[in-house]
Amino acid sequence: MPKQSREEYLAERAQKVEQLTEAMADRVAAIATGAEARELVEFVAQFRSRSPRNAMLIYQQWEARCQAQEDPAQRPERPSMIAGYKQFQEMGRQVRKGEKGYQILSPVTAKFASATPQDANSWRRLAPREKPNPGERVESKMVGVKPATVFDVSQTVGPEIPALPAWEPLAPGLMPEGLREAVEAEIAAEGYTLSGTANGQTGAEGYTDFRSKVVTFDASRAENEQVATLLHELGHIKLHSPVAGSDMLNSAAHRGQMEFEAETFAHVIAGLHGMDTSASSDAYAAGWTFGQNHADPSLTAEMTVSAADRVMKAVNGTIDRMPVGGDLRTGAPPKPEGQDTPSLEQRRVRNALRMEAQAPARIREESPVEDGPRPTLRARR
Repeated sequence: MPKQSREEYLAERAQKVEQLTEAMADRVAAIATGAEARELVEFVAQFRSRSPRNAMLIYQQWEARCQAQEDPAQRPERPSMIAGYKQFQEMGRQVRKGEKGYQILSPVTAKFASATPQDANSWRRLAPREKPNPGERVESKMVGVKPATVFDVSQTVGPEIPALPAWEPLAPGLMPEGLREAVEAEIAAEGYTLSGTANGQTGAEGYTDFRSKVVTFDASRAENEQVATLLHELGHIKLHSPVAGSDMLNSAAHRGQMEFEAETFAHVIAGLHGMDTSASSDAYAAGWTFGQNHADPSLTAEMTVSAADRVMKAVNGTIDRMPVGGDLRTGAPPKPEGQDTPSLEQRRVRNALRMEAQAPARIREESPVEDGPRPTLRARR
């Protein structure tokens, strides 16, 4: 087989990236109900160690494999812990022969140098083996993405991996201890006050006034329903308030999408604590999102993908202060016992994941500095 040139390698890689992103977009565009859209975001919530878009890629591939198997016993297990081939080897586990991994998009980084780092336009990209000039600051920046293969723990064999405890589903009407107090504290930390009314005087289960910074809710309902409402309103505060951030929606945006995002935020956090709000969340989300846009497939896809990005950013910024806190699984293998300080490789992976999460939906492909086939070097005689 002839050796692949660098140009051929980059062209093949770009084609694979396009295929992966288009496959994900096609699956999301096929979503026709609020329940399916919520299920997708709920799956993404289980993989906080990955970017929402990579979690969606894993979901799309896992779902396709399930649909391809008529026999339920032959369908792959739902992914629960994702890692690379070598990462599993380091834990003493081996990917079973014949297993097909999940394709995700991995960051490609390059080194940049600048003598005036405060000037965004002053950064220049360093060529291979090029050293910075004296006094220049050097940083690694993301310049593209490339396909990478990961596996689920169910595709491996070897010693058991210690897993964080899972929160068991609660009986209907129950909620975990401390959840209400944590939600109310989070609302207060955002600068809002609570106002409970009786007998449905609000005209709705809850309402948030961004100007007066007052969250009004129906205090006559069952406590678990009140908490679900408060989570919904907290979702609005995190996602849609005037200070939510430039990448979040605001009150002038499509209200249907705002309601879908707030309810999805509430459903994900409630679900991570064992509360099942599927019945009310499905009806609420479907009624707002898809009733407003008449189920236009292109709008459905755009809304669901962007909602997953925003909702998971808000969930990740909130969940550590909830009762589930550090007990929440992230979809990544646990740290080895006694390892308090991350290794150089762990820091590299952590930084790459952070850059991956900050990447735009479609990033322009550029030639990486340190990636792909290398020319053969002749030994000096």
